[in-house]
Amino acid sequence: MGRYSGKTCRLIFMMFFLGSFFLAELVSGYLGNSIALMSDSFNMLSDLISVTVGMSALRLGRRERTGRFTYGLPRAEVVGALCNAVFLTALCFTIFVQAIMRLVEPEKIENAELVLIVGALGLGINLFGLVLFQDFCFCKSQMEDVEEEPTGSDKDCEAGEGIQAEKKEDSPTAALNIRGVVLHLMGDALGSLVVVVTAVIFFVLPLGPEDSCNWECYIDPSLTIAMVIIILSSVFPLIREAVSILLHMVPEGLHVDEISAALRKVPGVQGMHELHIWKLAAGRNVATLHVKCADAVAFEALNHQIREIFHNIGVHSTTIQPELTYQEKPLGRALSCTASCLSRGCEQQMCCSIFNEHDEKDHTGLGSCSSHNRPPRFSILYPDSKGVINSTFI
Repeated sequence: MGRYSGKTCRLIFMMFFLGSFFLAELVSGYLGNSIALMSDSFNMLSDLISVTVGMSALRLGRRERTGRFTYGLPRAEVVGALCNAVFLTALCFTIFVQAIMRLVEPEKIENAELVLIVGALGLGINLFGLVLFQDFCFCKSQMEDVEEEPTGSDKDCEAGEGIQAEKKEDSPTAALNIRGVVLHLMGDALGSLVVVVTAVIFFVLPLGPEDSCNWECYIDPSLTIAMVIIILSSVFPLIREAVSILLHMVPEGLHVDEISAALRKVPGVQGMHELHIWKLAAGRNVATLHVKCADAVAFEALNHQIREIFHNIGVHSTTIQPELTYQEKPLGRALSCTASCLSRGCEQQMCCSIFNEHDEKDHTGLGSCSSHNRPPRFSILYPDSKGVINSTFI
């Protein structure tokens, strides 16, 4: 389909479409001395900025892994979605303040016919944008349905490369980014709808220059406040989702206590700590943990079972750090973390803290950062060439 396809092509088309109308309305408003046209031109500019941010984030999110960006830049689209959502929230706050001022000091619409034309034009453009991206509108289920597909035979792998590339185009993170663009277009469409309704009322029931404001003057600010409430009710979930990803929060629907309890029931697991689960990007969950086991043979046996637990809950990128005790029933220091940094001076910079699992009584697998119960030293147990267990303290 060429270099540009799917959402990229639509975003580029929408950028030129909005840019052209922005310049046309700005020039027409300046030449015709129309404040309504000039105001709507800057409304188009806000849409143009939103689409540009979405386009830039989409392009950055497709960058391959490099030595500096070892994960790539999948969160670029999350940042783009957050920027558009915050930008739209700021606009809603400004519009809300203006609506309150209009309720306090109501004003009449002077040129209802011109306002009606401008509002209808803006409504048509924004509806066109919504139709253009209608298959990405608030499709949260689309993001949740992205699960692992059957791998199939080796013969099907080459044939499936094109399908996989197409799925990358419709990744959940990209859908999150497009939701920010769509929300912006929806907000402007509702704003234009309010303008059209108000203009129609003033066009059908015009008020003379000497007539005082009646109920007609309160239609515009009242509908505007309702519009702001509708937009914010859709924006806040997007902000919450983007922030949860950027703050490495546990993905929604996963409970660390339940996962930790299931992991501890795996045969061969003698202890567990530093369990971390976060969302790298929408639809891409990551987990890391330290597992205590007797030896390498025991770890090989429990490794698959642990990964199967994470697979079943939607975590498909798991790093398991084995810590071998060389004991059947280890106690005390043998259950302390042996995979931390080599120096005690690095303790403040470590994620994994040195602790005794039974002293701390931490059964969540998260680890502990308190120091009063922590042993002053920890031991590493290892067998020598004759099979005798030795220990060394750090």
